[in-house]
Amino acid sequence: MKRISISKILILCYTIIVIITLLLYNTFSVKAEVAPLNNSDTYTYKMPDLDLAVTVSNDLVGFTQNTTSNNSYLEKIGASDVEQVRALLMVNNIYLELIPKEGDITYEILVSGKNAPSQVPNFNEVSDDVLKGYFDEYIDSANTQKNEETNIKETITDSYIEKLNGINYFVTEVTSVSGNLVTVYLKKYYTVMQGKAVTFTLQTNQEALTPGMSKILSDIINTADYKPIKKSIFDNPFLIEITTSFLSLLLFAGILALILFIIIKANKRKKKY
Repeated sequence: MKRISISKILILCYTIIVIITLLLYNTFSVKAEVAPLNNSDTYTYKMPDLDLAVTVSNDLVGFTQNTTSNNSYLEKIGASDVEQVRALLMVNNIYLELIPKEGDITYEILVSGKNAPSQVPNFNEVSDDVLKGYFDEYIDSANTQKNEETNIKETITDSYIEKLNGINYFVTEVTSVSGNLVTVYLKKYYTVMQGKAVTFTLQTNQEALTPGMSKILSDIINTADYKPIKKSIFDNPFLIEITTSFLSLLLFAGILALILFIIIKANKRKKKY
């Protein structure tokens, strides 16, 4: 029986380690990417904390609370470090921020949410009269919060109830003017589903919200799937960061080991001759 040399066994083992490392690295790093770099026309973002999943066009770049990789797209939103973005998303209960992948940022779309008050049922489980009562309370609350702002003046220019893909939403269109006279136009869709209060926000600092921008928002909302989503260990950004760092070190150590093996093998051949 022909014996296999130790060198061939070592090379085979190293190749297997490299392949496994790259596969594991891809598994973790894809979930940490700022943009879904795949060949599909769409990408689905799952938000277990909100029991929500949405599908968006790959013409948009998405940032989530799990984003751990610095990326050139950060510059487009004026951020220098991914930690800055992640902290901002977390403190504002934002689970997804979307911007155009190409060209200037003419608009942003945000998906935010938190646990709804226990006494507020799903908007699809109440009568039209009860829903209208909640809507009036929501508008009154929005006006109160607006008046409490010291450096931002917000004006609700329109408000109504709209049903998208069978889900009731409270819609408000808002003009916001900050202390430095920067005007931002917003359109918000708010609903309560699965015990979660979820808000989709479209905002722009252009002259106005265009029908095209509004359609992009409504297209995303139409894909909203409200159902319990099991939280994965991959949803922990710190675990992702530690794991990707470990795998990178493992791959680097494997390369060094292979180089050292080749050098030792070469020296043995020189001594032999």
